[in-house]
Amino acid sequence: MRQVYFTIWQLQITYHLPVVFSGVIGALLFAALLLPACSGGGGPGASRTTVFAAASLAEVFAEIADEFEAHNPGVTVKLNFAGSQLLRSQLELGATADVFAPADVVQMGMAMDGGLVDGEPVIFAKAPLAVIAAGKESGRVHNLADLARPGARLVLAHPGVPVGGYSRQLLDSLSVAGGLGSDFSARVYQNVVSEEPNVRNVEQKVALGEADAGIVYRPLALAAAASGSVRIIPVPEAHNVVASFPIAVLQGSKRQETAAGFVEFVLSAPGQEILRSHGFDSP
Repeated sequence: MRQVYFTIWQLQITYHLPVVFSGVIGALLFAALLLPACSGGGGPGASRTTVFAAASLAEVFAEIADEFEAHNPGVTVKLNFAGSQLLRSQLELGATADVFAPADVVQMGMAMDGGLVDGEPVIFAKAPLAVIAAGKESGRVHNLADLARPGARLVLAHPGVPVGGYSRQLLDSLSVAGGLGSDFSARVYQNVVSEEPNVRNVEQKVALGEADAGIVYRPLALAAAASGSVRIIPVPEAHNVVASFPIAVLQGSKRQETAAGFVEFVLSAPGQEILRSHGFDSP
């Protein structure tokens, strides 16, 4: 089973997919902050490509990596997931990786400005946002208007996180033309009880009932709703925000050919089919 690395602040913690988020896992995550970083495999002489990718890509990139390895015997893909802004900061501080796949063009642009990217990034996937609510029908949030209801508890990603920026664009869009009142976003912001470092923390807090609602990417919302842990609150397509996911080989890569091959596979028909099967849209 594939090893996947989730960076929590400045530490790495090893998981094995499928990833399951629960109260127990949350406790283990906290405890793991006290442990040393875990290291990945790959025998002597093996060609290993390290991919730094947004936390929202965990399941889909694990499947893509499995397929890429199957098509390229002897190649191992090491996946490291976290908030895009944290991954970009780690690269700026000297972390070694071959491929960067953040959740927005802003983080990729900052990586380019820092001389970290080799060549031109390519958009490989898109995903609209989704509003999720706690799984019980008796919860406080049943529609978009309820996000501004006094007493509702909303969790968003931090503004510096891609999905956090997208979320605020969505709320502002709904205020301008969504029929919910020009002060809708201001009233919603009063209900924000937590700002999280990545999209998975947002989903987990809603799934555990620690918040009444949150805003995530649609693929993550679909997966969580399928498990029964959350409900999806419809968002009018005309007012929704669509995230763009870019990918690029990194300047410091010592495995440029293999890294480029991984990027090409993500963009290929088999790679795009895997992305669509997880709820992402092709660019």
